[in-house]
Amino acid sequence: MRCIRGMQLKLLFDENISQRLVEFINRESRLAQMAHIRQRGWSGLPDAQWIQTATQREFVIITGDRNERTRGYTVADLKALGARVILLGRSWDHLSRWERAKWLVRHIEKLVELAESMPAGTVYLVNKQAKFRAL
Repeated sequence: MRCIRGMQLKLLFDENISQRLVEFINRESRLAQMAHIRQRGWSGLPDAQWIQTATQREFVIITGDRNERTRGYTVADLKALGARVILLGRSWDHLSRWERAKWLVRHIEKLVELAESMPAGTVYLVNKQAKFRAL
């Protein structure tokens, strides 16, 4: 597994990404320590609560939730909190479960590389081609 600043890279996937898919990719790739929020017991908690806890525990958060109203945090709030967040673009919402699985398997290495380079307080948006831009 890869390390960042002497520590093992930790990725946390939100509920809009399949837990089984995360478990498969974690087991088979061994690229980083990957967890799903259900595995941490944070399922159902308000986003503002689990995002703060995940940030304190130095996770890079990967989510398809781009709606600031439902998330409870704006991009500026996430940055001020020191969170490291990768937002999956609108195309994620239109993929079937099978297409999501193929997309994530195809692009997990690129997401890990991005996560490794992210200092605290950064948010990136990733599109369908796995190209990213800072927000």
